[in-house]
Formats: sequence, C-alpha cells, structure tokens
Amino acid sequence: MIKTQAMFSFSSKLWYDKRRVNSETGEVSLCLQIVIDSKHKAIPLKLRWPAELVDLVNGKLLPRIKKDPEVLDYNLIIESERAKHTEIHRIYRIKQEHLTLERFAHEIRVFNARECFSVYLDTERKKRYARKEIGLHTCRNEHPVVMRILKFDKLCLFRQMDARWMKRLKSYLLGEDYSMGTVWTTLKVIKTYLRLASKEPMYYVNPEAMDYPNPMPFFKTTFLNKDEVRNLMKLQRSGKLNDIELRVLKAFLFTCFTSLRISDLYVANACWRIDTDYLQFIPFKNRKAQRELRIPLMEMAKSFISDISGVFFSLPTSVEYNRTLKDIAHKAEIKKRLTSHVGRHTFGYLYMTNVGNLKALQEIMGHKYIYTTERYAHLDDAYKLESLSKIQEGFKDLVNDF
Repeated sequence: MIKTQAMFSFSSKLWYDKRRVNSETGEVSLCLQIVIDSKHKAIPLKLRWPAELVDLVNGKLLPRIKKDPEVLDYNLIIESERAKHTEIHRIYRIKQEHLTLERFAHEIRVFNARECFSVYLDTERKKRYARKEIGLHTCRNEHPVVMRILKFDKLCLFRQMDARWMKRLKSYLLGEDYSMGTVWTTLKVIKTYLRLASKEPMYYVNPEAMDYPNPMPFFKTTFLNKDEVRNLMKLQRSGKLNDIELRVLKAFLFTCFTSLRISDLYVANACWRIDTDYLQFIPFKNRKAQRELRIPLMEMAKSFISDISGVFFSLPTSVEYNRTLKDIAHKAEIKKRLTSHVGRHTFGYLYMTNVGNLKALQEIMGHKYIYTTERYAHLDDAYKLESLSKIQEGFKDLVNDF
C-alpha cells in the first residue's frame, strides 16, 4: 500500500466487491481500488479469481492448485498495474501538482495507450491475430514474452528502452537460466513490435533498441535415442503420471513416431485420416501456400491417440506443455532438456538410424529443401559405433589374431 501526505493522500490496493461473488464458481472480478483524498475509484483488472484465494492484506493471489500455471502471471499483471499507479503518483508528487481521481483516470488512459511497451505488445499481438497477420500459435507464444518483460521491468516504458535496457534485459534472462534460443526469441519479438510502434506517430521508439544486435545463436538439435524413447513408453504404462502428464506424454510420443510439429499436434483430428494408415492435412506452416502433407500413420503412433473420433489430444497451453515435459524427463531419468520440438527431432533420428533414406524423410517431414532435413538426421555416438562394427563382421574369425 502506497501513501503520502504531500499535497494529497494516495493509495492503490487490490480489491473486489464482496457482494458480487459468483454463486457457482466462487470467483470475483478483481480491481485495484484507488483512494485520493478519501475519494474512491475502482480500476477493473479484467481478471477473475476465487474469492477465498484473494489475499487483500498482501495484495496478491494465492494458487488454486499446486504449481498453478496462472497465479504467477496474474500476480505479475497486478504488480505491473500498481507500478503504473505508483509512477503517476510519483510524477505528480515531484512536480507538486495536485492529483484528483479525474486526472488519475486520464493519466492511466494515456499511460496505457502511449507509454507502456508491454501494454502495446500485448494489445497489438491480439490485433494482429484478429487481422490474420499472425496465427493463433504465434499469438499465444508471444504472451510469455510479455510476462518475461514484466518480470524484468514492471513499467517497461518506451522512453526507457534503449541499447542499455536491451543489454540489461538479455543479461537478466540469461541469469534466470533461460536458454539462448528463448533469449533470442524474446529480443526478436521485442524488436519486431518496436518497429511496428515506430511507424505510428503517437509512439516514441529509441532507434538504439530497434537496432540492438541479436544474432541467431547456433541451435543444437536435441533428440532422444531408442533407449530414452523406451523409458518414456515404460513411464507411460507405469501408472505414476497424473492426468495432464499422461496426456502430454502420449502426445509427445505421437510426435516421435509421426514427426508432427507442435502447431499441428494441437489440432490433429479424425478428419485428417484418409484411411487407417495415413494422415493428410495442410500443416500450419504451409497454410499460406495451402500445400498438403501426407504422412504414414504406423501402429505405434495410433496407440497414443486419445480420441480416434475427434481431436486426437486434449492438451494444456504450449507453456504448460513444455513445463510438463520437464517433469516427465525427470521421472524418466532423461538428462536432456525436453521441449515440444524434441519429438520431431527424435522422429528424424529414428528414421535415419532405421531406414536411412534422406529423400523419403524429406517428404514425410514436409521440408522444401533437403538441407533442412539434414538437421534432423543427427546420429549419436552409440549408433555410429554400432554401424561401424558391422564392417568387421566378415572378419570375425580373424579378430583374435589382432
């Protein structure tokens, strides 16, 4: 709670109307209650939460379940909004200007519309999706970028974003143990939306931030070998997984035996099956060219489908999907960092180590260029040794002579 006696009293705190608790869900609409010189105004947050889990004393939300995926995001939003209120109060106090509720409401509108980059990014990504400039998967994947920015800088003002700000953000993300790929993607999304904002007259964008160097890092392709895939299949049948973990693992194993991308996995359904052994569909990446892909559906893959009559898999958000994969890897004693992309890479590895036909793999995975397919055809040391050992099979009777 923030208070001052300089010219006017001011406070901003989490609040909800106790008379408006949903009788069925027990949820309430959350607000920030602003009090200026004893006059009250509720600023809606457009968030709903169970009333019994709203800590009004400490101004935060309590988790509904263990590892609640939304409670951190919602608390960040609340902190971010309160930080804006603090900034407006601070500016008026320093300038010794009197702040009223009417002026405060005006300043919030201006602040949200022109000064806060995280608000601009979050609003603009939704507008771009509505205009069909980006797909649903991209729109969803850009939301975690907003959350990372708010963790680093709760205000995230346009005027403060320069080369030093970008450098500090990069250092912060690396210090929080984000991968180089995630850091690169975060900066890439930020630079994209800064360029979009720079084209609008009402926004000031520092060219230093737009031009901040962000070279693409070298991405090491991670895949699972046969033993690691077998460990996952044993874990699936062990009865040690909860419902979400089981659904995520089945979907992941399905990608290991079909090569489906995560964007297609979420919408894979019975309509794609042209017969019992093939799927035919337009991949999300090919939606503009409308180029169909036909892939074999082996018996192993069929065994992982949860619903053969509708959408194959009922999955959580992509963020929760990847978070669950980390828990699954730990339970399966797999040391590699599991993400949604590892399943597709694993298919490429399994195909190359069992079939070895690079051209056929290119067609199955839907790659336009053969050099793209070669990324997925990595061979591990164990397979290399096994392959080379076959060379000496014709000389077994002489091996003891060496």
